[in-house]
Amino acid sequence: MIGTYDYVLYSNDLDFLSSYWSKYELAMTFITAKLDSTGMLDVTGTNDWGRLTQGGHNTEANMLMYRTLITGSTLATWANQTSLSASWAALASTLQASVYNHNFDTSVG
Repeated sequence: MIGTYDYVLYSNDLDFLSSYWSKYELAMTFITAKLDSTGMLDVTGTNDWGRLTQGGHNTEANMLMYRTLITGSTLATWANQTSLSASWAALASTLQASVYNHNFDTSVG
């Protein structure tokens, strides 16, 4: 998902974005459905590449989710989907606050 953003950012290939937009949107619908009442991504699969401590509300996966939402919001703007852009940006903002509130230990920093 983030790679799609990188490709379009550096190539300005808006025809590519247009041709894959419906599939991109489906993927975003799938992953954003895993944002739960905490506002964070609830990782339901534990078999992931190179990461041993997967599952639940782990910070690493939520940082990837945050970047996916931010880049997705920009892609939606480029695809003239302003309401979707605003929606994904709002989810990113909620996610950011939730990670800070639930996963950040202020005594450690």
